[in-house]
Amino acid sequence: MSGSDNASSSDREIVVKEPPIVDWPSDKMASETQKPAEEEWKPSKHEKAIIYTLAFLNLIVSLDATIIVTSLSAIISELQGTTTQAFWIATSYLLVNAVTMPMICSVSDIIGRPICLTFSIAAFSVGTLLCCTAHSITQMIVGRCIQGVGGGGIHSLGLVIHTDFVPLRWRPKWYSVTLAAWAVGLSIGPVTGGAIADRTTWRWIFYIMLPICGFGLVVVPYLLTLRPKEATFQEKLRRIDWLGGFIFTGSATAFLIAISWGGSQHAWNSAATLVPLVLGIVGLIATSFYVGYIAKYPFIPSALFKDISSIITYIGAFLQGVLLYGQLYYCPFYLMSVKEFTPTIAGVATLPNLLTFAISGIVTGRLVTRFNNFRWAIWFGWFVSCIATAMYTIWRVNDSAPVWVISYLLGGISHGAILNAQNFGTQSMCKPGDEGAAAAMYIFARQFGMAVGVGIGASTFQNVMKLKLRWEGLDTSIADYAESYIPTLHLLPVGHVRDATYDSFKLGFQVVFATWLGISVLALFLTLVFVKHADMNRKLDSDHTIDSTRMFRHWDKKRSSMEGVRE
Repeated sequence: MSGSDNASSSDREIVVKEPPIVDWPSDKMASETQKPAEEEWKPSKHEKAIIYTLAFLNLIVSLDATIIVTSLSAIISELQGTTTQAFWIATSYLLVNAVTMPMICSVSDIIGRPICLTFSIAAFSVGTLLCCTAHSITQMIVGRCIQGVGGGGIHSLGLVIHTDFVPLRWRPKWYSVTLAAWAVGLSIGPVTGGAIADRTTWRWIFYIMLPICGFGLVVVPYLLTLRPKEATFQEKLRRIDWLGGFIFTGSATAFLIAISWGGSQHAWNSAATLVPLVLGIVGLIATSFYVGYIAKYPFIPSALFKDISSIITYIGAFLQGVLLYGQLYYCPFYLMSVKEFTPTIAGVATLPNLLTFAISGIVTGRLVTRFNNFRWAIWFGWFVSCIATAMYTIWRVNDSAPVWVISYLLGGISHGAILNAQNFGTQSMCKPGDEGAAAAMYIFARQFGMAVGVGIGASTFQNVMKLKLRWEGLDTSIADYAESYIPTLHLLPVGHVRDATYDSFKLGFQVVFATWLGISVLALFLTLVFVKHADMNRKLDSDHTIDSTRMFRHWDKKRSSMEGVRE
C-alpha cells in the first residue's frame, strides 16, 4: 500500500490553487470565471473505496423508490387494499424519508457519520424484512416508514460525506459516480418490479435488497473511518438540537399528511385536512424562528438562507422533486392503464427517461467541474423540462411511440442537468464550512418536493377524473380505485362506456402533466432572474477527517491473526 494511501486525508495537500478563495458574501461572486484549476484533485484508494461504496448503497435507495411503481397493483391485489392504501404505500416512504433527513445529517455532524450511516442501513434492513413478510396493508406501511428512515439517512449522508473529503470544485465530477448508481437503480427498478410482478411473487422486490443491506452493514463500520471533532459524550448530547428537530419533524409530517390526503381522501375544507395543515404551517414558521433566533446549536444553520440566490436554488430543488417522482409514478401508470402495457413493458418503456437522466447528470457534473460554472446547466435543464412537460400534455391526443419516447428522452436530460447543477450550486453559495449542511438541506428540499408531488398528483388526478366521469354519467368511485381498476378497464366492451372511461383516465393524466408544465415555467423564470454565479474554488473545510491508518491497522491485525492460525 502506498504512503499516500496510508496518510490521513487531513494531512494531504488540496491542490486547487487558483483562483484565490473568496470571502462570503463577496461582490467577486458576480464575476463568472471559467478558468480550470491548475491541477486535478485525485482521491486515494481508500477515498475511492468510500465513493464507490456510497454509490452502491444509494443503488438500493433509488431501486426501492421505483421498483414498487410497476408492482404496486400486484401488492394491492394480494393484500386486498384500495387505491388510497396503494397511495400510502408509496407516500409513507417518501414522507418519512424527507422529514428525517435534516435531523440525521445534523446528528451525524456531532456523533459521527459512520454511526449514523450504519444505523440508517440497519433501519432500511428492518423495514425491508417487514415489507417482504407483510400479510396486511398495515404491516406493509409500517415497513415502508422504517425503510424511509433508513433510505433518507443513506441518501442524504451519501452526499454529505462527499463534502468531508472531496474539494468542492471536484465534487460534481466524483459525485457523478453516486448519481450514476442512483440512476441505474431508477432505471432497473420499474423493469425489475414489472418482471417480478408478472412472473413470481411481488415479495421478491424486497428480498433482492437484503444482500446489499448485508454488504453495507459489514463494510461501512470498517471502511468509513471519518472522525468527528473531539468532544465528550455529554458535550455531544448538548450540541444536538433535540427541540428544533422535534418541532420540525412533527410540523413537516403534519403538513405532508394534509397535502397528501387533501382533496382525495378528505375534502380540503374538512377538519381532517385543515387541522394538520395549519399545525404544520405554524410549526414550520416556529421552526424558522427558533433556528434563526433561539437555538444555540441549530440543526439547520440559518446562514443557508441569507442570500436570495441560495433560497431560489432550494426552491428549485423542491420543484424538481415535485416533477421527479410525479414522472416516475404517473408516466408508467399512464402506460399500464391507457396504453395497456404490462408492468414489465411499462418498466422497459421508462428506460429512455432514466438512462438519459444518468448520462445527463454525469456529463453535467464533469462540465460544471471543468468550467467552474453551474448556472448554464440549471437554465438549460429547466428550459428542456418545459419542452418535455409540454410534450407530456399532448399524450391525450397523440401517445404514439415517437411522442412518448422523445418526451422521456427530454425529461431525463432535464432532470440530470438540474439535479447535479443545483446540488453543487447551493454548496458554492454557502459560507465555507457549511457545505455539509447545504448538501443536507438541498437533498431534503428535493425529497420534500417528491413527497408533496405525490400528494398533488393524486389529488389532481382523482378530482379531475371524477369530474369527467360525472360529466359522462359514470360511477365516480372508479377514480378512487384507479390502479386496481386497470384489469377491468381493459376488459370493457367497445362502446361509449369504454371510450368515456378511457378518456377520463386521459384527462386526469393531462391535467397532472399540465401542472408539471406550469412548475417548469415557474422554475425557469426564478432561476433566470435570481440565481447568481458563485466560485467553486475553495479549500476543503470539514471537522470530519478520514483516518486511513485505522482501517489498515485493522486489516494488518486480521491478516496477522489468520497467518498465525495457518502456522
